[in-house]
Amino acid sequence: MPYLMSTREHSAAKYQTQILCALVFWMFSLAYLFFYQADVLAAGQHVLSGGQTRYNRYVGAFLITLTLYLLQLGVAQLTQLKKRAHAVSYFPSLLVLTFITDVSPHIEEGVSLGGWMIAIPLLALVYAALVWVLRQIEPYEPVPLSNGLFSRTQWINLLTMVLMFVAVGIFSNDDEVFHYRMRMEKLIAEEKYDEALKVGRRSLATDATLTMLRAHALEKKKQLGDHFFDYPVSGDVKKMLPDTIHPHVIILPDSVVTDLAKTPRARIDYRLMSLLLERDLETFSLIVQRVYADSVMPKHFAEALLQYRYYSGKPLDPSTDDVIATDFNDFRKMEKAYPPEQAANYLRRTFRNTYWYYYKYGEK
Repeated sequence: MPYLMSTREHSAAKYQTQILCALVFWMFSLAYLFFYQADVLAAGQHVLSGGQTRYNRYVGAFLITLTLYLLQLGVAQLTQLKKRAHAVSYFPSLLVLTFITDVSPHIEEGVSLGGWMIAIPLLALVYAALVWVLRQIEPYEPVPLSNGLFSRTQWINLLTMVLMFVAVGIFSNDDEVFHYRMRMEKLIAEEKYDEALKVGRRSLATDATLTMLRAHALEKKKQLGDHFFDYPVSGDVKKMLPDTIHPHVIILPDSVVTDLAKTPRARIDYRLMSLLLERDLETFSLIVQRVYADSVMPKHFAEALLQYRYYSGKPLDPSTDDVIATDFNDFRKMEKAYPPEQAANYLRRTFRNTYWYYYKYGEK
């Protein structure tokens, strides 16, 4: 005869379910808010407060999670969802979490509820109907044969929680580039340029604003001409460099970017980089040779000058770095070794951080 739980054991199982769901909720919410959405929430708070307040990831993650948990306690008391349906009482809290972290990448243009104006009332109706159905079914649920972490009741609740966590990730802001931009703005505002330059370093995702922020951090480190093409470059040239347009930033004050572009050295570096991005190597060669006549030329500038002289038939500079010259020869040989439609993919593996790759295969 199968073992049936006593009333005391059934009550203990109920509390085990509540404790388990609460534990995984707190763990998910704190980690999600602290590690993944902190910079996005900082952007939202900055815009909503008119720049008067700053978001603290420690305080924010805890207070938001605590508030959402109190909301769940109220919903659980109201709905009386128990047993296998207890996790469903977390749905309103996770819906609110999704809503507040669905910050638009264009939030500086104005706050809009967008599709949430329809989604929230509709989901509220669906949730109310679901609760009613679950309450009707609950009295007919079979008595569990066991309790504890590995019981069916616990695993059903855990699975329900995981599915809702996945939904939070899907419907909140998961724009990779926007996350990079907000993280970089925060770090640049704190003058942590080395950390800022590590953001999204291995990703190919980018846009004009992210490129501009990287150019700013590199120029502050006096490395614009050496490492600009270490990162993917995308977008209109005039939207990438702060000497040509008003920067598109949210948290970072505009003046931080534009003021740097007005200094003599930065003006020269940005001018030379603009010419490289426009592929105007003839004008570039005239300026760069004059500017760096008596000093070591940055890596990308040397790459571009070598390319210009080679393809224009002009004599190569005998002072050209041997490593750069060897890499350029390897680039040309590899380019000839593959069909045009395959060359870009093969060359990217070795030469994606060179000006030569951008010149031939970058956005035009």
